Amino acid sequence: MAGARAIKSRIKSTKNIQQITKAMQAVSAVKMRKSEAVAVSGRLYALHALNILKKIENHTENSIKSLSPLFDDSIESTENCIIVITSDKGLAGAFNSNVLKKTDKLIKDSKSGIEIVAIGKKGREYFSRKGLRVIKGFEGVGDLGTLSEAKEISDFIIDLFIQKKYSKIDVVYTNFISALKQDVVHRPLLPLNRDTLNQVVANIIPDTGKYSDLKTSFEDDSIYSFEPSAKEIVHLLVPKLVELEIYHSILEANASEHSARMVAMKNASENAKDMISSLTIRYNKERQAQITKELIEITSGKNALEAANE
Repeated sequence: MAGARAIKSRIKSTKNIQQITKAMQAVSAVKMRKSEAVAVSGRLYALHALNILKKIENHTENSIKSLSPLFDDSIESTENCIIVITSDKGLAGAFNSNVLKKTDKLIKDSKSGIEIVAIGKKGREYFSRKGLRVIKGFEGVGDLGTLSEAKEISDFIIDLFIQKKYSKIDVVYTNFISALKQDVVHRPLLPLNRDTLNQVVANIIPDTGKYSDLKTSFEDDSIYSFEPSAKEIVHLLVPKLVELEIYHSILEANASEHSARMVAMKNASENAKDMISSLTIRYNKERQAQITKELIEITSGKNALEAANE
């Protein structure tokens, strides 16, 4: 009977775990949808900002490179920097491991020294254990992220680049494509170039889902005049674009994290259901065997008493 009690206890604990995983699945689904919506909401700002940069370059004698140090691609340094965006929590399937594997490969293939800026507890702990230099760790970035959080990170990154500590700064994060598909993305962040910025805006629009049909172009032939000057406008605008890039990378990663956790918890719930079914069968067999054993003992006792009375 001890075996049946142990199995019954396992069934009860498995049902409790199943309730937790179902709740986590539901919460992750809600957070995923909100994160996707927030990630897309800033794309109009990005498109307008890019359009202003194009107008400045088209209607001034100076190139964008000469107007902002963040476009400077002539910095010579033996060190490069990678911003790695992971989560603070686990239970998200292969979400974090895919980002870390991608970063490991980049470090292995790099001919320069690599230093890490970690956004997320998992990335900071991983690279610290490996002995890599994590120059800064940012944790506790909200599920939906805020511009103030992104500004703190972007100000730190911009200062590093302006001080010419690195010839380039890249970012590795998970891009949200759909609820069932997320891709790890590696792309350059600094120095800026227009192709990279256009790619950022393109990545903001998901391939599928309710926001996939949002296509907008802001091309026109209007002649712009700039006050107080094109240089001052670029000086204010370009850091905002870097902030926007980091902000959307975090939002994409957050949406991907919640999606991965939703799928992982769904699989866990289904596995718990299968385990409960299997344990219930085992429990019934144990009970049946115990009842059969007790019946045999009763019958044997009865037969023994009858034989003794004859």
